[in-house]
Amino acid sequence: MIDFLDVLITVVFLLALAIPGFIFAKLKMIPQSASGALSTLVLYGCQPILVFTSFQGCAYDPKLALNMLIVAGLALVIHLLMFLIVKLLFFKWAKEDKTKIVKYLSVFSNCGFMGLPFLQSLFTDGGIQAELIVYCAVVLAVFNVLSWTFGVYIMTGDRKQISVKKVLLNPVIIAVVISLVFFFAFQKPLIELSSEGTVGYKITSKLMSSLNFLSTMVTPLSMIVIGIRLANVNFRQLLTDKWAYGATAVKLVVMSLVSMFVVAFLPISATIQYTIFFLLAMPSAASGAMMAVQFGKDGDFASVVVILSTICSIATLPLSYLFMSEVLGVVI
Repeated sequence: MIDFLDVLITVVFLLALAIPGFIFAKLKMIPQSASGALSTLVLYGCQPILVFTSFQGCAYDPKLALNMLIVAGLALVIHLLMFLIVKLLFFKWAKEDKTKIVKYLSVFSNCGFMGLPFLQSLFTDGGIQAELIVYCAVVLAVFNVLSWTFGVYIMTGDRKQISVKKVLLNPVIIAVVISLVFFFAFQKPLIELSSEGTVGYKITSKLMSSLNFLSTMVTPLSMIVIGIRLANVNFRQLLTDKWAYGATAVKLVVMSLVSMFVVAFLPISATIQYTIFFLLAMPSAASGAMMAVQFGKDGDFASVVVILSTICSIATLPLSYLFMSEVLGVVI
């Protein structure tokens, strides 16, 4: 069972991992471009490996397979609800470029770079953690599909910019597909396919050990990337931009409330409820800044929103958890 203090301590010490990246960037010991290189390493290397190793921590169970479908459906519903909400909230300013960035960052959470490491740190029990990360992988898959379809449309207003190729070749999507093939084909972890002491067992055990080393890099590398970005953000804009505060409020307050009310009263396990809630209550997606630059929008403003929402999440995540557990009665 977790409590308010567990959540607060976890988010504080998780974000403390960003300090080395911040210090090294401020001292010019590492260039600003390092954040892009490290992001690529996390996105294309460590995160997909973490998805695969997470599935390897669970044996096939029809209930688990059903829960994965439930998680995917709920993640999709909540995102679509938020699309509708932000469209109504920012209808008056719909044609402004900054509004497009605000809408994207109000909907999409930093579920991969911060949400997944947060859940890993918060839930340390091996069995629960393995199940949680499987659900995380499902949410990440939904996130990536929506980000490169609805997200691109929000950012550009042009359906022609949507790339099916980028959706299909996304590393997390590929990792989920490969993991599901192994999950359903073998119905138990690879390491259990061979008897202990055989050559097959030695190979698979050493393989999984090596993959686990890579998967554990997700947390520190993700936080170091956030630290580097924080070091290069415009602090004056961080403190004075009303649009940044508006986007942060919608992301951390409105989406948190939508997420918890959607899942709190459903007859599903608390594990699913909290996985979805915490992932979607995370700060604005780091991908928003990269996408803004890619489509010719204000990348600096997008970075300010990402950093501001990340800082504010130190308060909002524990308080949101407190509301969900004490008021709505969802306990894990």
